[in-house]
Formats: sequence, structure tokens, C-alpha cells
Amino acid sequence: MVALSDIQQAKQRFGIIGNTPGLLRAVSRALQIAPTDLSVLITGESGTGKEFFPQIIHTNSHRKHGRYIAVNCGAIPEGTIDSELFGHEKGSFTGAIDNKEGAFVAAQGGTIFLDEIGNLSYEVQVQLLRALQERKVKPIGSNQEIAINVRLISATNENLRSAIDKGDFREDLYHRINEFTVRIPDLKERKEDLLLFANNFLDQANMELQKDIIGFDNEVIRIFQSYSWPGNLRQMKNAIKYATLLATGRYITRNELPEELTAGPVSAPVNIQLKNESHECEMIKRALQEAGNNKTRAAQLLGIDRKTLYNKLKAYGIA
Repeated sequence: MVALSDIQQAKQRFGIIGNTPGLLRAVSRALQIAPTDLSVLITGESGTGKEFFPQIIHTNSHRKHGRYIAVNCGAIPEGTIDSELFGHEKGSFTGAIDNKEGAFVAAQGGTIFLDEIGNLSYEVQVQLLRALQERKVKPIGSNQEIAINVRLISATNENLRSAIDKGDFREDLYHRINEFTVRIPDLKERKEDLLLFANNFLDQANMELQKDIIGFDNEVIRIFQSYSWPGNLRQMKNAIKYATLLATGRYITRNELPEELTAGPVSAPVNIQLKNESHECEMIKRALQEAGNNKTRAAQLLGIDRKTLYNKLKAYGIA
């Protein structure tokens, strides 16, 4: 059983916002599996923040003093991914002007994180499976195998089971990388945290754009609550930055939102703002209690800056 204080500490360290049960469960599972050497598969839709969880696992493992190497399998051209992972010898192919140390060797004694592992070609999947089974890699163009001692953490926004059924992903590799699963909930499953996310992204946008927008009007909050957020946190962050840039008043209004958020009708119930305020007020009180009434600490737990917290304390009449 992981203590709530340990979960909150991990959230704070990596800037993870929210207190919905699904999120707390994901952080708890990451902390539970961290001390082992099991291979972990992190699942969740694009934009949910999967990249934070391998770091939670690594920094709470016995490998924390080793290197943490992250490789985005979806951002590397198919023809060079094997070189990125396993390395190559000088002259082994056109453009190989020097020896290259692959990610598995670079992560010796530590952790390697393969993001979007479902994008690997079938041929590279074969090489990866062999490396994991034999604990050895052979750089391209070399006759020498190099023993490896790394922990593998992978992430995907795809349904790998469906990919297996289609013949796009090897089932034996799936079982090798998935000794333990941590699922990150979608934003639509974290509705109670929407205002925390929105305020945090507004703080970031204000800082980046040198603006001083206070918040969102009631209609915008209703839009946020009724929208499905297919792009999850990444989409919300971009939408709020877009609106902050356009905003001319003290609050962001419907007029500044991207069209994708306002194209359809707002179907939120009439009393949703009161429900949101009630939940947010309760979250602030809980954070203050946990922080021993230290407002700076409470703001950190909530994922907002101190100025925003003071404004909300005044608005809600919290002493």
C-alpha cells in the first residue's frame, strides 16, 4: 500500500496535477512497481501525460543513479531507429561517419523508455525481442555483441492487442514488454480536475506571453466541462495558450477559444458552475489542510501559482 503523502510528493516532483481516483491509482501503481526490475507498459491516449510515469518509476528504483534514456519511436525515421536503439559502426552504411552508441548501451545500469513503441517496424521488433531475451545488442556493422543491463519501460497510445490481431505487433514482444501495466486516465475521466488544469495552463500562458489574464468566464467553463477533449491535456494547453494570446479583457471568453471547442452546442447543465466551484473550493481547503495552511505549499499541491490561489481564497471567502 502506497501512502497518500508519497503519491502527492511524486506528483509535486514531476508537476502532475489532479486528485481523481484514476490518476492517484496510476501514480500509486508506478510507485509500487518502481523497486522491481519488471518491464512496464504505460498505456493511455495521446496527450494524457504518459511521459511523466517512467520518470516516477526510474527515480524510485534501485537504478535511480543510472542514466534515464528516453527514445520517441514515433519521431525517428524508420530507417534509423535500429541505429538509435542498438548503435552502429563507422562506415556500416551511408552517412555512418562515426561510431554511434545506441540507447541500450547508453542506458547501462539505468532505464530506457521507449515512447510510442507501437510504431516500431516488424523487423525492429524482432531485434528488440532478441535484445531483451539475450540481454545483448549488436551494433549495425559490428560482429561484437555487447551485454546490456537495463530496465525497459514502454508507452503506447495504441491498442497493441488489436495490432497483434492485425499482425502489426509481435505477441511474444508484447508479453516481454508488458510484465506490468500502468494505465493513465483520459482527460474526460478527470472532469473534477478540469479547473485545476485550466488554471495551471493559464498561469503558464500568462508567463510565456507576458499577459495577466485572471481566469475564464462562466460560459468558457461550461464549454470546457461539456467538451470531450480528444487531444487531452496537450489540446487543452494549446487551446488556453491560443485564447490567452487573443484575450483583451480580464477573462477569457468564448470569442477567444479555438473553433474546435465552440463549433457544437454547449450541453452542460445550468448548475455546473456551482458544482465546479464547490469542488474547487473543497480541493483548495484540502490542499491547505495538507500543507499546514502554508499557502505557497498549497498552491504547489494544486498546480497553480500563489497569486491565483490568493484570488480564489478571496473569491470563495476562505480565510
